[in-house]
Order: sequence, then structure tokens, then C-alpha cells
Amino acid sequence: MQVKARALRAAGVLVALVPAAGCGGSPAGHATQSDPARQGRAVAFARCMRSHGVPGWPDPSSSGVFDKSKLTTQRLGAAPSTVGAAQNACRRLLPNGGVGPSPAQVQRAKAQGLRYAACVRGHGVPGFPDPGSDGRIPDPGTVGIDQGSPRFEAANRACGRYRPPYIPSNSAYNSWARSRGGS
Repeated sequence: MQVKARALRAAGVLVALVPAAGCGGSPAGHATQSDPARQGRAVAFARCMRSHGVPGWPDPSSSGVFDKSKLTTQRLGAAPSTVGAAQNACRRLLPNGGVGPSPAQVQRAKAQGLRYAACVRGHGVPGFPDPGSDGRIPDPGTVGIDQGSPRFEAANRACGRYRPPYIPSNSAYNSWARSRGGS
């Protein structure tokens, strides 16, 4: 029972880190445009985490995003209590001090996401999801949208002016899919 409780605490620590650190585990998280300022903050956060006893904390992508698949207790090489302490020590390096977006930022993100989702559906991709309560559109792949399909690519191109920064362009998505062994 103690092992299970410890694993649940570890999962809780890592889940708390993921949104605070601006992480992404989908192609959207890896394929956003390069953002030197965000990437610099994320590099500083990674260095801080490693210097506070989390040797396996990954480096961010060029857009300042961490790969969620690498944020497991086993891959991080540290106990959950160490990860939590490091997170507290390094939180100051995150946007908004790691507390997440303000309600106004969430509303702006949600409005942009709604415009994009409506546009994509209007361009022949029924079932494209609206943003959730956090203002972010869930990974389209989780609802059966093939982001590599010609229909989605045409809609994504047509709706580019509304596309949130965490939704990849066609070329960025295709590059990510190829790196994962996809088509």
C-alpha cells in the first residue's frame, strides 16, 4: 500500500509540474514556433531542477516546451519529495511564477480557440473539439482527428490566422510525425 501511495504522490507532483512548466506531450507541444525568451526561461528552469537534485529533468524544445513523456519519476531519477522541493525552489523561473494563466488570459485563449475550432469545422473537419475550461483545445488526435489528413491540413492552413500557438502548422506536425516514425 505504501508503494501505491508513493506512486500516486509522485504522479500528483508531476501532474502539478506539467501545466506550470508549460509542458507538452503531443505534437502541438513540440511543434510550436521557436520562442527564444520562453525557451531561455525553460532552460533556466531545467538547470535549476537538475541543480536541486533532479538529474533527469529534460531540456526543453526550441519553443520552451518540455516533453511530458520524460516527466516520470523513473526518468527524472529523483524521489517525489525531491522533485516537489526542486519545483518549489525553481518555480520563480516559470511564467507567472508557475501559478498558471490569469482568468483573463484563459478567456483570451478560449476565445481564440473557439474561433479556430469553428473555422476548422467550417472547413470540413466535423468533430474538431472546442477548448476546455483551461482555454486550450485538447489534442485533436484524442477525438479521432488525423492531423496529417489532407482535409485537416487544408482546414489548418485556411484557419491559420486563428490557430493558437500550441497547435502546430502542417509542416511542423508532419515533421513531428516523421520523427516519431509516422508517415
